[in-house]
Amino acid sequence: MTTRRPSRRPATPFARRGVLLAAPTLLLAGCGLLPGGTDDEKGGDAAAGQADEGAADGAAEAANPATSAVVDLQPTEVTDEAVAGRLMSRLETSQTLLAPRVKATVTASGLVDSLTAADYTALTGEEPPAADGAEEGTAAETILPGERKQFLLAARESTDSEWQPAIFTHNSTTLNITHGGNTTNLHVPQSAEGDAERSEIVLAIVDRSPAPEAMGLRAEIHDEVSEISLVDGSIPAAPSPSLYERELGVEVTDAGIVKTEVDEGRVSGVMSVRVTVKSAFLTPYIDTFDHGGNLFWAAEDELHLMVPLDWQIDDSSNVRDVTEVKLALEDGTELRPAQDTNQIFGGLGSHIATFTIPANERSATLTLSPRFTQVLDTDFEQVEDPITATLTFS
Repeated sequence: MTTRRPSRRPATPFARRGVLLAAPTLLLAGCGLLPGGTDDEKGGDAAAGQADEGAADGAAEAANPATSAVVDLQPTEVTDEAVAGRLMSRLETSQTLLAPRVKATVTASGLVDSLTAADYTALTGEEPPAADGAEEGTAAETILPGERKQFLLAARESTDSEWQPAIFTHNSTTLNITHGGNTTNLHVPQSAEGDAERSEIVLAIVDRSPAPEAMGLRAEIHDEVSEISLVDGSIPAAPSPSLYERELGVEVTDAGIVKTEVDEGRVSGVMSVRVTVKSAFLTPYIDTFDHGGNLFWAAEDELHLMVPLDWQIDDSSNVRDVTEVKLALEDGTELRPAQDTNQIFGGLGSHIATFTIPANERSATLTLSPRFTQVLDTDFEQVEDPITATLTFS
Protein backbone atom coordinates (compact mmCIF):
# COMPACT_ATOMS: atom_id res chain seq x y z
CA MET A 1 0.00 0.00 0.00
CA THR A 2 1.30 3.45 -0.88
CA THR A 3 0.63 6.57 1.17
CA ARG A 4 1.60 9.86 -0.43
CA ARG A 5 0.77 13.52 -0.55
CA PRO A 6 -0.52 15.08 -3.78
CA SER A 7 2.44 15.29 -6.17
CA ARG A 8 4.57 18.40 -5.82
CA ARG A 9 7.57 17.22 -7.80
CA PRO A 10 8.98 20.15 -9.87
CA ALA A 11 10.66 19.79 -13.22
CA THR A 12 13.59 21.59 -11.62
CA PRO A 13 14.18 22.34 -7.91
CA PHE A 14 11.62 24.78 -6.60
CA ALA A 15 9.75 24.98 -9.93
CA ARG A 16 6.06 25.55 -10.47
CA ARG A 17 3.71 22.61 -9.97
CA GLY A 18 0.38 24.26 -10.80
CA VAL A 19 -1.51 27.51 -10.51
CA LEU A 20 -4.69 27.86 -8.51
CA LEU A 21 -7.25 30.04 -10.26
CA ALA A 22 -9.68 31.16 -7.59
CA ALA A 23 -10.76 34.56 -6.28
CA PRO A 24 -9.49 37.10 -6.94
CA THR A 25 -7.90 35.64 -10.09
CA LEU A 26 -10.99 33.81 -11.35
CA LEU A 27 -13.00 36.96 -10.94
CA LEU A 28 -10.43 39.00 -12.81
CA ALA A 29 -9.99 36.42 -15.56
CA GLY A 30 -13.74 35.90 -15.93
CA CYS A 31 -14.24 39.59 -16.47
CA GLY A 32 -11.41 39.70 -19.00
CA LEU A 33 -9.38 41.88 -16.67
CA LEU A 34 -6.17 39.86 -16.63
CA PRO A 35 -4.11 40.22 -19.80
CA GLY A 36 -4.03 37.15 -22.03
CA GLY A 37 -2.84 37.02 -25.63
CA THR A 38 -0.68 34.71 -27.70
CA ASP A 39 2.75 33.48 -26.70
CA ASP A 40 4.31 36.04 -29.03
CA GLU A 41 2.33 38.80 -27.41
CA LYS A 42 3.31 37.59 -23.95
CA GLY A 43 6.94 37.48 -25.06
CA GLY A 44 6.61 41.04 -26.29
CA ASP A 45 5.10 42.11 -22.99
CA ALA A 46 7.97 40.48 -21.12
CA ALA A 47 10.53 42.23 -23.32
CA ALA A 48 8.77 45.54 -22.81
CA GLY A 49 8.80 44.98 -19.07
CA GLN A 50 12.59 44.59 -19.20
CA ALA A 51 13.18 47.93 -20.90
CA ASP A 52 16.36 49.81 -20.14
CA GLU A 53 16.29 51.00 -16.53
CA GLY A 54 18.15 54.17 -17.32
CA ALA A 55 15.54 55.22 -19.86
CA ALA A 56 12.74 54.53 -17.41
CA ASP A 57 14.45 56.49 -14.68
CA GLY A 58 14.96 59.33 -17.12
CA ALA A 59 11.27 59.33 -17.95
CA ALA A 60 10.38 59.46 -14.26
CA GLU A 61 12.75 62.34 -13.68
CA ALA A 62 11.27 64.17 -16.69
CA ALA A 63 7.76 64.04 -15.25
CA ASN A 64 6.21 67.48 -14.98
CA PRO A 65 6.22 68.45 -11.27
CA ALA A 66 3.27 70.71 -11.94
CA THR A 67 1.09 67.68 -12.69
CA SER A 68 2.81 64.83 -10.84
CA ALA A 69 3.53 63.78 -7.26
CA VAL A 70 5.94 61.30 -5.69
CA VAL A 71 4.22 59.34 -2.90
CA ASP A 72 5.57 57.45 0.10
CA LEU A 73 3.00 54.66 0.00
CA GLN A 74 2.90 51.98 2.66
CA PRO A 75 1.82 48.49 1.49
CA THR A 76 -1.95 48.50 1.19
CA GLU A 77 -4.74 46.13 0.25
CA VAL A 78 -6.29 47.05 -3.09
CA THR A 79 -9.92 48.17 -3.07
CA ASP A 80 -10.66 47.90 -6.81
CA GLU A 81 -9.91 44.48 -8.33
CA ALA A 82 -10.92 45.61 -11.83
CA VAL A 83 -8.24 48.31 -12.02
CA ALA A 84 -5.67 46.00 -10.44
CA GLY A 85 -6.50 43.28 -12.96
CA ARG A 86 -5.80 45.64 -15.83
CA LEU A 87 -2.32 46.32 -14.45
CA MET A 88 -1.34 42.71 -13.71
CA SER A 89 -0.59 39.54 -15.66
CA ARG A 90 -1.08 35.93 -14.63
CA LEU A 91 1.97 34.55 -12.85
CA GLU A 92 2.20 31.11 -14.42
CA THR A 93 5.57 30.36 -12.81
CA SER A 94 4.48 30.73 -9.19
CA GLN A 95 5.33 27.95 -6.79
CA THR A 96 2.97 26.84 -4.03
CA LEU A 97 3.87 27.53 -0.42
CA LEU A 98 3.12 24.57 1.86
CA ALA A 99 2.81 24.79 5.64
CA PRO A 100 0.41 23.49 8.29
CA ARG A 101 -3.04 24.95 7.47
CA VAL A 102 -1.62 26.95 4.52
CA LYS A 103 -1.37 26.24 0.80
CA ALA A 104 -0.65 29.57 -0.90
CA THR A 105 0.19 30.75 -4.40
CA VAL A 106 0.66 34.07 -6.20
CA THR A 107 -1.79 34.18 -9.08
CA ALA A 108 -0.96 37.50 -10.75
CA SER A 109 1.49 40.37 -10.47
CA GLY A 110 2.57 43.55 -12.19
CA LEU A 111 5.21 46.29 -11.98
CA VAL A 112 4.34 49.81 -13.15
CA ASP A 113 6.36 53.02 -13.23
CA SER A 114 3.44 55.36 -12.55
CA LEU A 115 -0.28 55.49 -11.84
CA THR A 116 -2.91 57.87 -13.09
CA ALA A 117 -4.76 59.81 -10.43
CA ALA A 118 -7.90 57.77 -11.18
CA ASP A 119 -6.06 54.46 -10.84
CA TYR A 120 -4.38 55.58 -7.62
CA THR A 121 -7.74 56.44 -6.07
CA ALA A 122 -9.32 53.20 -7.27
CA LEU A 123 -6.48 51.10 -5.86
CA THR A 124 -5.95 52.85 -2.52
CA GLY A 125 -9.33 54.42 -1.81
CA GLU A 126 -7.57 57.75 -1.27
CA GLU A 127 -7.71 61.02 -3.19
CA PRO A 128 -4.55 61.82 -5.19
CA PRO A 129 -2.06 64.10 -3.41
CA ALA A 130 -1.28 67.62 -4.52
CA ALA A 131 1.16 67.96 -7.40
CA ASP A 132 4.70 68.53 -6.15
CA GLY A 133 5.30 71.71 -8.12
CA ALA A 134 1.80 73.16 -8.32
CA GLU A 135 -0.08 75.62 -6.23
CA GLU A 136 -1.68 74.27 -3.08
CA GLY A 137 -4.87 72.34 -3.77
CA THR A 138 -3.95 71.29 -7.31
CA ALA A 139 -4.23 67.52 -7.42
CA ALA A 140 -1.57 65.49 -9.24
CA GLU A 141 -2.55 63.82 -12.49
CA THR A 142 0.33 61.30 -12.37
CA ILE A 143 1.48 59.44 -9.26
CA LEU A 144 5.12 58.34 -9.07
CA PRO A 145 6.84 55.87 -6.70
CA GLY A 146 10.11 57.75 -6.48
CA GLU A 147 13.56 57.52 -8.02
CA ARG A 148 14.53 53.97 -9.06
CA LYS A 149 11.26 52.67 -7.64
CA GLN A 150 8.19 50.93 -9.07
CA PHE A 151 4.68 50.12 -7.96
CA LEU A 152 4.15 46.40 -7.37
CA LEU A 153 0.70 44.83 -7.60
CA ALA A 154 0.32 41.20 -6.55
CA ALA A 155 -2.68 38.89 -6.14
CA ARG A 156 -2.36 35.89 -3.87
CA GLU A 157 -4.67 33.24 -2.48
CA SER A 158 -4.42 30.47 0.09
CA THR A 159 -6.44 27.58 1.41
CA ASP A 160 -5.98 24.76 3.94
CA SER A 161 -3.06 22.49 3.06
CA GLU A 162 -4.89 19.51 4.62
CA TRP A 163 -1.65 18.60 6.33
CA GLN A 164 -0.95 14.91 6.85
CA PRO A 165 -0.87 13.72 9.52
CA ALA A 166 -3.43 16.20 10.85
CA ILE A 167 -2.15 18.85 13.25
CA PHE A 168 -3.58 19.75 16.65
CA THR A 169 -7.11 21.15 16.30
CA HIS A 170 -6.46 24.40 18.16
CA ASN A 171 -3.13 25.24 16.52
CA SER A 172 -3.11 27.91 13.83
CA THR A 173 -0.56 29.42 11.47
CA THR A 174 0.21 33.13 11.59
CA LEU A 175 0.25 34.93 8.23
CA ASN A 176 1.94 38.24 7.50
CA ILE A 177 2.68 40.35 4.43
CA THR A 178 6.36 41.32 4.41
CA HIS A 179 7.95 44.34 2.75
CA GLY A 180 11.71 44.54 2.50
CA GLY A 181 11.97 41.64 4.92
CA ASN A 182 9.86 43.30 7.62
CA THR A 183 6.26 42.56 8.53
CA THR A 184 3.73 45.20 7.49
CA ASN A 185 0.63 46.58 9.14
CA LEU A 186 -1.61 44.78 6.66
CA HIS A 187 -3.95 42.53 8.64
CA VAL A 188 -4.01 38.90 7.53
CA PRO A 189 -6.14 36.63 9.75
CA GLN A 190 -4.50 33.51 11.14
CA SER A 191 -5.09 30.34 9.18
CA ALA A 192 -7.01 28.00 11.50
CA GLU A 193 -9.04 24.81 11.22
CA GLY A 194 -12.12 25.52 9.09
CA ASP A 195 -10.95 29.09 8.45
CA ALA A 196 -8.10 29.02 5.93
CA GLU A 197 -9.55 30.51 2.73
CA ARG A 198 -7.81 33.79 1.94
CA SER A 199 -7.37 36.01 -1.13
CA GLU A 200 -6.25 39.59 -1.63
CA ILE A 201 -4.42 42.00 -3.91
CA VAL A 202 -1.73 44.23 -2.45
CA LEU A 203 -0.04 47.39 -3.71
CA ALA A 204 3.42 48.51 -2.59
CA ILE A 205 6.45 50.49 -3.67
CA VAL A 206 9.56 48.42 -4.34
CA ASP A 207 12.99 48.94 -5.85
CA ARG A 208 13.13 48.83 -9.62
CA SER A 209 13.63 45.21 -10.80
CA PRO A 210 12.96 44.01 -7.25
CA ALA A 211 14.51 40.96 -5.64
CA PRO A 212 12.11 38.16 -4.62
CA GLU A 213 12.45 39.15 -0.96
CA ALA A 214 11.11 42.66 -1.66
CA MET A 215 7.54 41.57 -0.89
CA GLY A 216 6.19 38.29 0.42
CA LEU A 217 3.60 36.28 2.27
CA ARG A 218 5.05 34.75 5.42
CA ALA A 219 3.57 31.74 7.26
CA GLU A 220 4.82 31.01 10.78
CA ILE A 221 4.04 28.20 13.21
CA HIS A 222 6.17 27.15 16.18
CA ASP A 223 9.03 29.57 15.41
CA GLU A 224 9.66 28.41 11.85
CA VAL A 225 8.93 30.57 8.82
CA SER A 226 7.87 29.70 5.28
CA GLU A 227 7.63 32.51 2.73
CA ILE A 228 6.45 32.92 -0.85
CA SER A 229 7.57 35.94 -2.88
CA LEU A 230 4.81 38.25 -4.07
CA VAL A 231 7.23 39.47 -6.74
CA ASP A 232 7.81 36.24 -8.65
CA GLY A 233 6.12 33.43 -6.68
CA SER A 234 9.39 31.79 -5.63
CA ILE A 235 10.01 30.29 -2.17
CA PRO A 236 12.88 32.23 -0.53
CA ALA A 237 12.42 30.62 2.90
CA ALA A 238 11.25 27.17 4.00
CA PRO A 239 12.04 25.12 7.14
CA SER A 240 11.88 21.89 5.11
CA PRO A 241 13.23 21.91 1.52
CA SER A 242 11.93 18.35 1.13
CA LEU A 243 8.39 19.73 0.79
CA TYR A 244 9.39 21.22 -2.57
CA GLU A 245 11.86 18.58 -3.77
CA ARG A 246 9.95 15.29 -3.44
CA GLU A 247 6.52 13.75 -3.05
CA LEU A 248 6.92 12.54 0.57
CA GLY A 249 5.27 9.26 -0.37
CA VAL A 250 5.69 5.97 1.51
CA GLU A 251 5.09 2.54 0.02
CA VAL A 252 4.63 -0.36 2.46
CA THR A 253 5.52 -3.80 1.08
CA ASP A 254 6.25 -7.29 2.37
CA ALA A 255 4.44 -6.60 5.63
CA GLY A 256 4.19 -9.63 7.90
CA ILE A 257 1.10 -10.49 9.93
CA VAL A 258 0.81 -11.78 13.49
CA LYS A 259 -2.45 -13.54 14.34
CA THR A 260 -2.56 -15.16 17.76
CA GLU A 261 -4.43 -15.64 21.02
CA VAL A 262 -3.18 -14.69 24.46
CA ASP A 263 -4.26 -16.47 27.63
CA GLU A 264 -6.12 -13.98 29.84
CA GLY A 265 -5.41 -16.04 32.94
CA ARG A 266 -9.10 -16.10 33.79
CA VAL A 267 -12.09 -18.35 33.16
CA SER A 268 -13.11 -16.07 30.31
CA GLY A 269 -10.51 -17.59 28.01
CA VAL A 270 -8.21 -15.86 25.56
CA MET A 271 -7.55 -12.43 24.02
CA SER A 272 -7.42 -12.34 20.20
CA VAL A 273 -4.67 -10.32 18.51
CA ARG A 274 -3.99 -9.46 14.86
CA VAL A 275 -1.05 -7.23 13.95
CA THR A 276 0.37 -5.83 10.66
CA VAL A 277 1.46 -2.60 8.94
CA LYS A 278 -0.49 -1.05 6.05
CA SER A 279 0.51 2.61 5.76
CA ALA A 280 2.97 5.32 6.82
CA PHE A 281 3.49 9.07 6.38
CA LEU A 282 6.52 11.32 5.88
CA THR A 283 6.14 14.86 7.20
CA PRO A 284 8.44 17.66 8.40
CA TYR A 285 5.99 18.78 11.13
CA ILE A 286 4.12 16.95 13.92
CA ASP A 287 2.46 18.54 16.96
CA THR A 288 -0.11 16.08 18.33
CA PHE A 289 0.43 13.70 21.25
CA ASP A 290 -0.78 10.58 19.43
CA HIS A 291 1.50 11.24 16.47
CA GLY A 292 4.64 11.52 18.57
CA GLY A 293 4.13 14.49 20.84
CA ASN A 294 5.71 17.91 20.51
CA LEU A 295 8.23 17.03 17.83
CA PHE A 296 7.22 20.10 15.79
CA TRP A 297 9.56 20.87 12.85
CA ALA A 298 12.20 18.33 11.91
CA ALA A 299 15.66 19.67 11.15
CA GLU A 300 16.21 20.89 7.61
CA ASP A 301 17.92 17.61 6.64
CA GLU A 302 15.44 15.34 8.46
CA LEU A 303 11.82 14.18 8.23
CA HIS A 304 9.41 12.57 10.67
CA LEU A 305 8.14 9.11 9.74
CA MET A 306 4.77 8.26 11.30
CA VAL A 307 3.64 4.63 11.14
CA PRO A 308 0.04 3.83 12.17
CA LEU A 309 0.09 0.17 13.23
CA ASP A 310 -2.87 -1.98 12.19
CA TRP A 311 -3.51 -3.33 15.68
CA GLN A 312 -6.68 -5.37 16.20
CA ILE A 313 -6.90 -6.57 19.77
CA ASP A 314 -9.57 -7.59 22.28
CA ASP A 315 -8.43 -5.61 25.31
CA SER A 316 -8.15 -7.45 28.61
CA SER A 317 -7.56 -5.82 31.97
CA ASN A 318 -5.24 -8.70 32.92
CA VAL A 319 -3.06 -8.71 29.79
CA ARG A 320 -0.32 -6.16 29.18
CA ASP A 321 0.86 -5.51 25.64
CA VAL A 322 4.62 -4.83 25.83
CA THR A 323 5.40 -5.21 22.13
CA GLU A 324 8.61 -3.58 20.89
CA VAL A 325 9.03 -1.70 17.61
CA LYS A 326 12.18 -0.44 15.91
CA LEU A 327 13.26 0.95 12.55
CA ALA A 328 16.43 -0.07 10.70
CA LEU A 329 17.88 2.42 8.19
CA GLU A 330 19.80 1.48 5.05
CA ASP A 331 23.16 1.77 6.82
CA GLY A 332 22.04 -0.53 9.64
CA THR A 333 21.29 2.22 12.18
CA GLU A 334 18.42 1.21 14.48
CA LEU A 335 15.97 3.81 15.74
CA ARG A 336 13.44 3.65 18.56
CA PRO A 337 10.13 5.53 18.31
CA ALA A 338 9.60 8.92 19.87
CA GLN A 339 6.75 7.46 21.96
CA ASP A 340 7.35 5.11 24.88
CA THR A 341 5.97 1.56 24.77
CA ASN A 342 2.97 2.31 26.95
CA GLN A 343 1.95 5.27 24.80
CA ILE A 344 1.95 3.04 21.72
CA PHE A 345 0.67 -0.27 23.07
CA GLY A 346 -0.93 0.48 26.45
CA GLY A 347 -4.65 0.14 27.19
CA LEU A 348 -5.33 3.56 25.65
CA GLY A 349 -2.32 3.47 23.35
CA SER A 350 -2.38 5.18 19.97
CA HIS A 351 -0.76 2.26 18.12
CA ILE A 352 1.32 4.84 16.24
CA ALA A 353 5.13 4.75 16.09
CA THR A 354 7.00 7.87 15.02
CA PHE A 355 10.67 8.16 14.05
CA THR A 356 12.88 11.00 12.82
CA ILE A 357 14.98 9.94 9.84
CA PRO A 358 17.46 11.56 7.40
CA ALA A 359 15.59 13.37 4.65
CA ASN A 360 17.63 11.61 1.97
CA GLU A 361 16.78 8.12 3.24
CA ARG A 362 15.16 6.02 0.51
CA SER A 363 14.04 2.92 2.43
CA ALA A 364 13.86 1.40 5.91
CA THR A 365 12.72 -1.80 7.61
CA LEU A 366 10.20 -1.72 10.45
CA THR A 367 10.32 -4.61 12.93
CA LEU A 368 7.55 -5.49 15.39
CA SER A 369 8.26 -7.96 18.19
CA PRO A 370 4.92 -8.81 19.86
CA ARG A 371 5.18 -9.69 23.56
CA PHE A 372 2.48 -10.00 26.23
CA THR A 373 2.48 -10.37 30.03
CA GLN A 374 -0.20 -10.65 32.72
CA VAL A 375 -0.96 -8.33 35.60
CA LEU A 376 -1.91 -11.03 38.11
CA ASP A 377 0.69 -13.58 37.07
CA THR A 378 4.06 -11.87 36.92
CA ASP A 379 5.74 -15.03 35.61
CA PHE A 380 3.56 -15.17 32.49
CA GLU A 381 5.09 -14.11 29.19
CA GLN A 382 4.04 -14.83 25.62
CA VAL A 383 6.43 -13.91 22.84
CA GLU A 384 5.56 -14.09 19.14
CA ASP A 385 7.99 -14.24 16.23
CA PRO A 386 8.92 -10.75 14.99
CA ILE A 387 7.41 -9.44 11.76
CA THR A 388 8.90 -6.88 9.40
CA ALA A 389 7.65 -4.42 6.78
CA THR A 390 9.66 -2.66 4.08
CA LEU A 391 9.07 1.10 3.76
CA THR A 392 10.16 2.77 0.52
CA PHE A 393 10.23 6.57 0.38
CA SER A 394 9.64 8.77 -2.66
